[in-house]
Amino acid sequence: MAMRFLKIPTLAFLMVGLSGFDFDKDTGLFTSKAEAFEECEDWKDSGNVVVYATNINIAEEASRFGLENLAPTSNSSGSTIDQLKYADRLYKWNQLVENFLVKQHPTKAMKIYSRMCEYEPKEKLFVGYENKKIQDGVWKDEDGMRGRMVKVKYFRY
Repeated sequence: MAMRFLKIPTLAFLMVGLSGFDFDKDTGLFTSKAEAFEECEDWKDSGNVVVYATNINIAEEASRFGLENLAPTSNSSGSTIDQLKYADRLYKWNQLVENFLVKQHPTKAMKIYSRMCEYEPKEKLFVGYENKKIQDGVWKDEDGMRGRMVKVKYFRY
C-alpha cells in the first residue's frame, strides 16, 4: 500500500518536469544574488521610458553658466596691449552674460523609467517597482497624471 502511495507524487513531479514548468521563473526564486539582480534589471530594461523637457531653475542655470563661462581676469603687467586684450575678453564675456539673461525659460531633458529595482538584503530579494502611467503610455507632467511607483514583482535568491 505504501509503495502505491509513493507512485502518485512521483508521477506528479515527473509530469511537471516533463511539461517544461520552470519553478525559478514562476516563483521568482533564483539560485544566486547575481542571477536575481540580472533578472530584475532585464525586467526593468524591458519597461517604458519617458523623456520630456522641463524648465530649469534660474539658480541652477546661472550656476552652470558660471562654471562654463568664467569671468576674465586682468593681467597685472598694465601694458596697453594687455589692457586692450582684457577689455576685449571682458566685452565678449559681458555679451555672453547679456545673452544668458535674455534667454526665456531654459529647459533640460529629463528621463524617467517606468520600472526600477530595489535591493532588500534582509529579505534576500530585489523588489521590482512599476509606474503604471509610464508603462501604459499615459504619463504626463501634470498633477494626477504622473502616477507612482508600486511594488509589483519580487526576485528572491
